[in-house]
Amino acid sequence: MKKAFTLLVFCWVMVSQLAAQSPLRSHNLRFKQEPMPRNKVAFTGMEAVGQVANPNLPLLDRSLGETTIGETVYDLQSNSSTPNRLTKLADGTLFGTYTIGFDAAAGYPDRGTGYNVFTPSSQSWGAFPTARVEDVKTGWPSVVTLADGTPVTIAHTVDAKLHVSKQVGGVWQYSDVPTAAPPGLLWPRMEVGGADGNTLHVIAITLPIANGGAVYEGCNGHLLYFRSTDGGDSWDIQDLKLPEMDNAYYSSMDGDSYAIDASGETVAVGLFGDYGDVKIAKSSDNGSTWTTWTVKDFPIDGYVLDAGYTVDQLPFDPNAPDTLAIQSSDNAGDVLVDNDGGVHLWYGEMYIMDDAAANSSYYPATMGLHYWNESMAQDASVYAVEGIIDANSNDTLDIAGISDIALYYASLTSHPSAGIDADGRIYVAFSGLTENYINTTANPNQQHNRHVYIIYSEDNGAIWSDPLDLTSENYLAEFDLIDVYETMFPAIARYVDYRADIIYQQDFEPGLAVRGDMDAAGTNYINHIGLDVADLGIINNTTTVNPDAFAFNVSPNPASVMTLVNFELASAEPVTISVSNALGQVVKSAKLGLQNAGKHGYDLNTAAFSDGLYIVTLQAGDKIASNKLVVR
Repeated sequence: MKKAFTLLVFCWVMVSQLAAQSPLRSHNLRFKQEPMPRNKVAFTGMEAVGQVANPNLPLLDRSLGETTIGETVYDLQSNSSTPNRLTKLADGTLFGTYTIGFDAAAGYPDRGTGYNVFTPSSQSWGAFPTARVEDVKTGWPSVVTLADGTPVTIAHTVDAKLHVSKQVGGVWQYSDVPTAAPPGLLWPRMEVGGADGNTLHVIAITLPIANGGAVYEGCNGHLLYFRSTDGGDSWDIQDLKLPEMDNAYYSSMDGDSYAIDASGETVAVGLFGDYGDVKIAKSSDNGSTWTTWTVKDFPIDGYVLDAGYTVDQLPFDPNAPDTLAIQSSDNAGDVLVDNDGGVHLWYGEMYIMDDAAANSSYYPATMGLHYWNESMAQDASVYAVEGIIDANSNDTLDIAGISDIALYYASLTSHPSAGIDADGRIYVAFSGLTENYINTTANPNQQHNRHVYIIYSEDNGAIWSDPLDLTSENYLAEFDLIDVYETMFPAIARYVDYRADIIYQQDFEPGLAVRGDMDAAGTNYINHIGLDVADLGIINNTTTVNPDAFAFNVSPNPASVMTLVNFELASAEPVTISVSNALGQVVKSAKLGLQNAGKHGYDLNTAAFSDGLYIVTLQAGDKIASNKLVVR
């Protein structure tokens, strides 16, 4: 019963500043959207980038529950969809990865996989990585663990090979995924599945023309699937074209415009086309046979970029910013296989237009996070999030113009990353533009920051929560610096227990150094958020215990100005103390973070409390206890 207090405090702490606010609808724009030239060649990291690093900006002091796990100057963690960068073992061990690189002036010859491990016994991450794990220059890593806990990463090399790194006995072993595709392969994704938990499922696209490659099987950048049933020692499926993900529907596919997930024998692959369909392919026999659905139908199959089209070829869309604008995908999405083998998919909405040769465009103020699962009809997705948070509740997008939007080539609500718990609750982290966070001193372009949000569903996707900002000032020790806090590329650990674990990239200026805005290169931080799902009002195996279990008491009691909350822990646990009044309304909450075993005291200031009866609740790990407090 006392667990309800946690939900109230979360709503009070996280949503009080968003009171009466809701996501803006995707078509509710204050300014007329103007298209921007597409000019969106996906980066491979082979390019020479002649940026000069500027002095490092100071790292924010972290509040408890959020930790920096690494640094990088190379800041393009993905061209579109975010890979699975974080994986979690049943004992709470976390393996986090990201693209690392420090030498901007020389084109990042040191680029590769940054790798760090969270150890549950010490409740801490290791030292910041200073070098890649691979023996060659790579980029765009994914990480999984085999059944015995062995970590495996995959990334592409500068000569367009898929490079696998497996840590055996503390030593990294290296191999390449075999392929007969002559252009080579880039931007891989990997997941682990199979009845024994040792099958590696990999997808990647062939090297496109713009990156020095060639058309493969009639498609410029063709998605291919690979399988290893023995943890990467051999590959029994190579270069497989998935059904309907071929040149009958696509003339080209973009880097990172796809995602993969697996659970047991079920595997799902999502392809998020912009000038092509959004599709999902599913296998229930560990990748041997596949079934495909169309989630968003592009009106012209096999459309060739810059070919042009007419209004008569398009469906009527009353919300389109131009008669030739097409509602499509921003290439960034994610897929999830639920605990019953059902598949789910999310992607960012984007309007695009190709009204003349060499004049393709996109509309950067488009927003809306689409959702679909296989119980729905084809081409019938719904909004999981309608748009960005309406910070001042005026039902208007308060952004002066598209120059105030950093060039990620993505929807204002984008980069979804999904996880699931044992009870089937689904959690999705995503990046969203903010109306109200902008720093005009450190950011002379006056671009709006993006923050990382989370939504969740307790009914298999039928209803989604409102988005909650995970990088709000309430989580920062120096909350006044929130205006310079840009957070992007969230990746949630697929398996959620009492905690949803998320990593993301943070810096102090919207946009990127290696493409898009081409900002000056500087240090970016890879941060980990451990979000207790109890903060979402979700109860997972929590137990109410007698206060004596923690030697939990409040003294003096009655209190007037100050009282001391005393408690004792048998082992190290994350601790939260909350106070609610007689109506159940939370009036005070304090997340103390991880506390060591032993005796503790917390000074509770009651000077602002009205006279009356209060309930003080202590949560330590998965146990909660309560005591009465009288204020007079």
